[in-house]
Amino acid sequence: MNRTIEQWSRSDASAMCTKQSINAQIFAMQDAKSDILELHAQNKRMKLILQIIAYPRRGTDEEYQNIKSAAKLIQSSYTVEQLEA
Repeated sequence: MNRTIEQWSRSDASAMCTKQSINAQIFAMQDAKSDILELHAQNKRMKLILQIIAYPRRGTDEEYQNIKSAAKLIQSSYTVEQLEA
């Protein structure tokens, strides 16, 4: 992400819109758009992983997976740093 969650939490949207230059406002909106799209992609990946784990299709390997194989599926999509953030 372009900005950390701490940066977004501390930011003042009103000040960003009224007390900054147009260029600063444009950069903030570009950062926001990029971060929103990244979070959306992460949510889609996590939804797919959870769907595979919770509702596996009949006759697939996922239908018979255990907690260890479910963990491997998550590890194949996310690093430990991504899960801790």
